[in-house]
Amino acid sequence: MKMSEDEIEQFMNLWMAIKPYVPAKDRYEACQKFLMTLEDSIDIESVSDELVGFDGTIDKVIRDKYTEYVDLDEYNEDDEEW
Repeated sequence: MKMSEDEIEQFMNLWMAIKPYVPAKDRYEACQKFLMTLEDSIDIESVSDELVGFDGTIDKVIRDKYTEYVDLDEYNEDDEEW
């Protein structure tokens, strides 16, 4: 599901309104819960690119929990090319 810019802005404004009230040590976990709650409405994995760039905590949670990444250290010269 493609999100409109207005929807993205609404979600990010909601997170940014809540974030100052969450102690810094708890923000990552709170952000995870926030995004899990959004999963009832949207597929976070499919719109993760659209959510990245608004807030560092959201970026980190999306990177850690919702996107696949390739660990470049796992590849060496003998591995197949990609």
